[in-house]
Amino acid sequence: MATTLVTEIQRAQTRLRFLSRAERGALIIRILHELKTHRQEVLGNVPAERCMWIDRLIASVSSTISEIANMQDVEFNRVLTEFEKLMATLQAISHPEKSPNTIH
Repeated sequence: MATTLVTEIQRAQTRLRFLSRAERGALIIRILHELKTHRQEVLGNVPAERCMWIDRLIASVSSTISEIANMQDVEFNRVLTEFEKLMATLQAISHPEKSPNTIH
């Protein structure tokens, strides 16, 4: 699911100046949903004190959705770039590619 979101973020970046505030907000909500899903499904069994970083991020994004959606294009693009990196990293960590079988 995160791979699809990364693609969605990249698409949004290419048409950034045409995105309405509502579309920007919807994308941030989608990112927030993905972060919450990752927190529950992947980090659900990790002690809470080791997940404070993602809990803080979720709380911060939740409380600033409208401010993020109202950012100027350049600022919003920076935010999307950071979320794109984060989502790709979380995807890589939680679903590492299997190494190819070695023939002996």
